[in-house]
Amino acid sequence: MEKIEILMDATELDCFQRCACEFNMRHNWSKVPPETAKPLDIGGVFHVGFDHYYQALKENKPWDSAVQLGLVGIRRALPLSDLGSSDGDRILEVFEENTEYWRVADLSFRIELTESAFTYVLFENDQFRISMSGKVDLVVTDNIYTNLPVDHKTYSRDFPVNRLSNQFINYCNATESNFIMINRVGLQTSLKPKDKYKRIMLSYDPYYIEQWRQNVIVWAMRYIDCVQTGNWEMNPQSCVRYGRLCDYYDVCDTSGQENKEYKLNTNFKSAEKWDVSKILEEIKE
Repeated sequence: MEKIEILMDATELDCFQRCACEFNMRHNWSKVPPETAKPLDIGGVFHVGFDHYYQALKENKPWDSAVQLGLVGIRRALPLSDLGSSDGDRILEVFEENTEYWRVADLSFRIELTESAFTYVLFENDQFRISMSGKVDLVVTDNIYTNLPVDHKTYSRDFPVNRLSNQFINYCNATESNFIMINRVGLQTSLKPKDKYKRIMLSYDPYYIEQWRQNVIVWAMRYIDCVQTGNWEMNPQSCVRYGRLCDYYDVCDTSGQENKEYKLNTNFKSAEKWDVSKILEEIKE
């Protein structure tokens, strides 16, 4: 008997845990609202800049040159976004200020990887193979940490860091690290650099990571059940998030499967699977 293969990244896992019905429409049917088929957003543009900057440092280019290469990357990425000129100017300004603020720290790193994709087997037996994938923003080594994953996060309003994040633990598992650095880049104009540029360290002991692994396996089994039965259950508790309705609310609120499919095919567009690595390669070229 051939093994059942399951491959998920943290975004897909988040979506399935939130609502199996939403997962089915977004990831199986690949249907998205027209307005969500946006190119790079602010965070995506910053990722391009940081990729160029840290790659230059990895190649032992002078710090000033690395910053300039990061700015060039941002300028090339902006036309691929739906951001206005004021947003672009703000991104360039923040990028320069942020890299200047962390100059000493960044020069102390040995850059191991930038924007690197990964896949690893989370669990395997005679029947199943469950693999997790992702793309870590940065991996560094210094005099304290070895192969430390770093995740870049832009924000306009401060918010607590979620240590239970699938993304963060997935990165740690992939890099075999018990630590991760969250590189938070504030976009506020009213705060000083020390108050908006923060690098937050999270730690995970082996028991914590194993707890996450076992939990993911349980959710993967639920996913297999959905695939085999064709039943992708709705989660009404997830219909309203952050004060707005789920993108697929009108479809779920429709009676009859044919009517649901008609709305999904009429009001949504087919989309390719999002792959920021491909976008980054296009910008580099």
